[in-house]
Amino acid sequence: MNEFNTVAKLQTETIEVISKQMQTNLRKNKSVASGNLLRSINTEKTKERQGDLETALEIKAWYAELVDEGIDNRGPGKQPPVRPIQQWLQRKSISIPSGVTIEQYSFAIAKKIAKQGQKKRAYPFIKPSTNAGETYFENRIEDAIGVDVEIDVNVILESSPYLKKV
Repeated sequence: MNEFNTVAKLQTETIEVISKQMQTNLRKNKSVASGNLLRSINTEKTKERQGDLETALEIKAWYAELVDEGIDNRGPGKQPPVRPIQQWLQRKSISIPSGVTIEQYSFAIAKKIAKQGQKKRAYPFIKPSTNAGETYFENRIEDAIGVDVEIDVNVILESSPYLKKV
């Protein structure tokens, strides 16, 4: 019997579509700073019972959800640390006004955040990707089931001494 190999292959293809779409969405959202989040999106084949293979999608970066959903609004108050802002400016290759050092610019940003707060900014990449994967799967599942059923019917017809293929 075929064991629905075509459907299983479609499931694996769908996981790959979702993974690639996540990476595309991160780039489109300009959410790539160090590239760690991009590299943390992995698909891997895992062995299941009875020798079947499944493909799993995993996002290993702990902050993926924070990028996807955003961090809650930060109201005015305590000044954030300057060093992470400086590192962010460097990673993003943000140009610094002439006559100002990166340390001074980072400090000015930290002061502004302390004074005005910071609004929540979400850069969704997970849900849009799973929606694209769902559409991909839905557009192909009927054909995949049809192929698998046809293969199984033919196997049954060929193996049965009482049934003839018409």
